Amino acid sequence: MNPRTRVTLVWLEGAAESAAAGVHLDGTLRRLAALGIEPHRVVARRDRSGGRVSRLARLLLDSVRQPRRGVVVVRWHPFALPALVAARLRGGACVVSAQGVLAEVEAVHPWIGRSRVARWIALRPLALADRVVAPSAGIARWVVEVTGRPAHEVTVLENGADVALFAAGRRAPVWPPYAVFVGNLAPWQGIRDLVDAVRRPDWPSGLRLVVVGDGAERDAVLAARDDGVEWRGVLDRAAVARVLGGATLAFATRGAVAASARGTSPFKVIEAAAAGLPVVATDVPGQAEVVHDLGNGLVVPPGDAAALAGAAARLMADEDLRDRLRARAVERVAAYDWTAGSERLGAAIDAAARAAGRVRWSLRAPVSPAEDRLVVRR
Repeated sequence: MNPRTRVTLVWLEGAAESAAAGVHLDGTLRRLAALGIEPHRVVARRDRSGGRVSRLARLLLDSVRQPRRGVVVVRWHPFALPALVAARLRGGACVVSAQGVLAEVEAVHPWIGRSRVARWIALRPLALADRVVAPSAGIARWVVEVTGRPAHEVTVLENGADVALFAAGRRAPVWPPYAVFVGNLAPWQGIRDLVDAVRRPDWPSGLRLVVVGDGAERDAVLAARDDGVEWRGVLDRAAVARVLGGATLAFATRGAVAASARGTSPFKVIEAAAAGLPVVATDVPGQAEVVHDLGNGLVVPPGDAAALAGAAARLMADEDLRDRLRARAVERVAAYDWTAGSERLGAAIDAAARAAGRVRWSLRAPVSPAEDRLVVRR
């Protein structure tokens, strides 16, 4: 990657350290640093102060302030379009990081799914970008389908973890034992399935479930406090590493919903591996492949509380199995450090920079509501 390329990062989603967007931003900064690149500007909100509308408005205004002929790297967001248009007007280029699919956006903002115009605005950045990066092959295929753009313009760039941070937290599991879930308590995360698993009679006796994170499903977690579920709320990454370090096993769940069908590249599986934990993961494209590659867990069907409880019981009953999974995780997880993906990010930015000033995507392309598809006119 050309170290003289001026790169602007735009994260319109809240990027607090403990949030998924914040972890992704830190990982992107680490990848750029490994390439010898210091961003020209980082447009992001790290704190939670102020109202959501006012925060977004300030970020949108900041996102259009870009250098001439630079490259803007944007985490895909329903309102990311102004940042990309500004880059075009400044003779620059755009890279969009699609960390999920439209179904996830609509799960949080149902009004987008009810409006043809809102869907057009939300999907448009994926077509306007010079290059797109996606964390899994399933999401990459979805981008190609909804934009009609060539597959070679979408780079699969898996998410990673700060392996050293989570490795430093490794220690012998505490007693009494606990399992841990870390993540956004969003509707597609399978939180209710996990809570139902804890309430089943075949759930391992004496195993607590510690939940770290916040979101729409928080009430379901709080309602299960008498069943052995403990909610820790939002923690910084060092505190998350300490919680994982003392656990016996971790969960990486996704629900049997449309938002899971295209797959994911989960932070939680990699962070658990770095902490030396066996993991119980739902069989979602991208996530299952990471578990198999790391060799650190058991994979169960999504939406199956009985399977979650059964996998937890199997791990708790077999110390040798837990030790084998822990050893594999520790041995293989270095390949998932954030810096391991630096070259692919650099190649995507370079390819976008070479296309700077070449407007290739019409802003007038209609959206087909029935298929979540952009019909691209070239």
